[in-house]
Amino acid sequence: LGACTSIFHLSFHCFRATTMSTSSLVAGALARDEQRKEQGANNDDANIDSSGAYNQKEAVLIAQTSIQQALITGAIITAFLLAFGPKCLIAMGIPSPASSLAGNNAVESQLYPSALTYLNHRSLAAPAVVVLSAAEGIFRGYGDVITPWKVSCVVALLNLVLDPFCMFGGRGSGGGIAGKVGGATGLGMGIKGAAVATAFSQACGAILYGRWLFRKGLLGGGKKVRGTESGNAEHQKAALERRKRTIAIAILRANAAMMAKQGSLLLGWAYATSRATRMGHAVVASHQMALSVWLVVALVLEGAGVAAQVLMAKEWEGLKVLEEKREKIPASNAVAMDDDDDDDVVLDVVPDSMQPAVDRKRRTIKSLTLYMLKLSIVQGLLGSLSVLLLRRWAPDFILTNDPAVRRNILVLLPHIAAQMALVSVTLVTEALAIGGGRFKWLAGGTTVSSVVAIVKLRGAVDLVDIWNGGIVALFVGRLVTASLAVMDMNGLFRRRERRQKKIDG
Repeated sequence: LGACTSIFHLSFHCFRATTMSTSSLVAGALARDEQRKEQGANNDDANIDSSGAYNQKEAVLIAQTSIQQALITGAIITAFLLAFGPKCLIAMGIPSPASSLAGNNAVESQLYPSALTYLNHRSLAAPAVVVLSAAEGIFRGYGDVITPWKVSCVVALLNLVLDPFCMFGGRGSGGGIAGKVGGATGLGMGIKGAAVATAFSQACGAILYGRWLFRKGLLGGGKKVRGTESGNAEHQKAALERRKRTIAIAILRANAAMMAKQGSLLLGWAYATSRATRMGHAVVASHQMALSVWLVVALVLEGAGVAAQVLMAKEWEGLKVLEEKREKIPASNAVAMDDDDDDDVVLDVVPDSMQPAVDRKRRTIKSLTLYMLKLSIVQGLLGSLSVLLLRRWAPDFILTNDPAVRRNILVLLPHIAAQMALVSVTLVTEALAIGGGRFKWLAGGTTVSSVVAIVKLRGAVDLVDIWNGGIVALFVGRLVTASLAVMDMNGLFRRRERRQKKIDG
């Protein structure tokens, strides 16, 4: 089961990145729709229908395309795991009896049938898992974090109930939990039951998402929007249909970049775990427990990142719409205006009527960036405090009562506490960069950071070296890349270059 979990972690969790990319694209599309609605109301924009509503069809199209790509991707993952599952198990150290080499432990070969059974049944849930990630991103893009929370609770509760029911019971199982679960006879499917229960729970979550998406009109259902029969609405529909290929390519590129980022990140974490494994059972157990504590705190810190991503995506796309509209205004309506307060004045040829709105939007983006970075520092310090309090309290039911593991954990927790501020700032800064569509920046930066982290991990001699060396290097590299991307979004690198091009043009 442990080897299969690692396989699914690499296969499924990599596509968790689609949540971030989809939420950013949807939020950006909504912002563009809102901005166009406001501009159209003032300027009789042809894209506005007779009721004055832009209908947010571009966001709907992104949502539908994301779900379609999620289903296709999930089907590919299922086919891959069904075809190459045996080779994946062999790579994880569980060879089949036929491929076992002389001198291998016989017990390891005996694990193969059960592991393959679990792998084959669980892999069928791959489409549902990827749909869960994409759908969560869609709702996040609409600013709805309650619906994903509800679905997550349903999936977790279903799995909690179905796991023992499907695994235990059957003829000859006797009484107790092995024979009955909650007063009901179990199915007695064993390891297959664990896979079926998890896959079924995830499929139910995907169906629940689909139902809510359909009711909201994001999958073709819902109420008909006013004005869709008008000529302008028909024109808008045709324009959006022409954009389908462009939107599909944009989603593919964003997802590919974010999956490359996530994949390299997972590779770095996996190598850290492999280094801990080579140091002994007590060390790897301590590492896994420390990682569990770290993940709990990091997931709490990530909440601010979700808000930062959605807010930044809306503001950033609103700025892009204003700048696009400004570029379309004839040069005869433009005047030379000072766009900076520094001593080195550079004139920017801009339309007089649009510049105040553009400046306000830029100031909003800068203010949002500073506010979220301050919040990330504060919550990071609170995260550090919580880890230190956990070390002081050190309950056995959390930190185990094994002497060797407990000793390693108590030594490591102060180092993890010191890293929480770095982790918080990194997560929020990356979220701001994702909101600004800097997917390639993050993919390249995380890949390089993972390589540097692996190099440092190769020289680690103990658990503290793993966390203070490789893992810190991983987050420092990610923070540097995300910071450069956010500074670029705020115009600190290419502002003069853009102004000079406009003047030359």
